[in-house]
Amino acid sequence: MYKMLRNYASIAILMFSVPTFADEVARITLENGAKVKLNDDFTWEYVILESQTQPEPAIPVTLPATVGAATATAAATEVVTPAVSTATTETLTSSAIAQSALLKSTAKSGVKVSFANSQWDDDGRLGLTFELSSNSTEHYVLIELEISLFADSGALIKKEEVKVWQAIFRMPDTYLRKGQTRDSRVFWIEGIDKAQWTKQLMSLKMGEMDSRM
Repeated sequence: MYKMLRNYASIAILMFSVPTFADEVARITLENGAKVKLNDDFTWEYVILESQTQPEPAIPVTLPATVGAATATAAATEVVTPAVSTATTETLTSSAIAQSALLKSTAKSGVKVSFANSQWDDDGRLGLTFELSSNSTEHYVLIELEISLFADSGALIKKEEVKVWQAIFRMPDTYLRKGQTRDSRVFWIEGIDKAQWTKQLMSLKMGEMDSRM
């Protein structure tokens, strides 16, 4: 699969000049039904989200008494229907839900971060632990991770940005080095309904990475 993705990405790159930012150039569907998008910087990623528009309830408006008296006659013959606004929410695709295990790990610059464990405390907070492994020659002192949590229905509940790995200043033994596998500390997240998170749906995305020689 990965060889095929590299070939598609190489072909896509030849069709575009060198860009300033990574933009999507193509989408393909894999044999297992998962969809991926190819970027013009030779990277690829799973397509996991779709937008859904839902109507929001109209908010009743109460007019002052003076206004109501002045418009009583018009109100008797004309019914005004409040405008209904809509809200767009991000939801996992059915394919992403079916392949949810693939979303629980991510890799960048030779470092892989994977979901390891979850727990709940007495205050109803969700605790998440991650496993980090490195094949990079860099010695990482800081790695940021964006965690997106989804309800069992696939609807996005919350996004959290954490420092999944942070070394101690001037203590090289705390750096993440090549060939090492380490566990993160527990990250406690509030506002997650345990009853709606039984499938443990999440996606991970690595952000800033800082290293030392």
